[in-house]
Amino acid sequence: MIAHRYLFALSVLLFASNGQAFAQSSAESRVDKLEETVRILERRVDTLEDQLRQRNAAPSIPPDKVNWRRLQKGLSEADVERLLGSPTKVDAFGSFTIWHYGDQDGGEVEFDANSRTVQGWHEP
Repeated sequence: MIAHRYLFALSVLLFASNGQAFAQSSAESRVDKLEETVRILERRVDTLEDQLRQRNAAPSIPPDKVNWRRLQKGLSEADVERLLGSPTKVDAFGSFTIWHYGDQDGGEVEFDANSRTVQGWHEP
């Protein structure tokens, strides 16, 4: 009878330990899956944040306007020609000269006729 009780107690202990091992294994598996899901979500958030930063970044100056943004009052005609190239049309008036670039929607640079330096401009 005592042997049966020991055998029963041993069986209960073995069953309980197998159940714990199974439960522990199942819990570890769930934790591993959750950790992998978190890693995937973190990568997605990083990607979305990068896209958002790029979208909100200050707009860059179009390549055709970069040199126009370098113009300054007082630049010589030679300086302007180095920056923008030769004008497509030149209008000379008494006290000022206007260099035209492109068609009617193109840019213009106004020079003082005496000093031949930039007085103003309009970007295309």
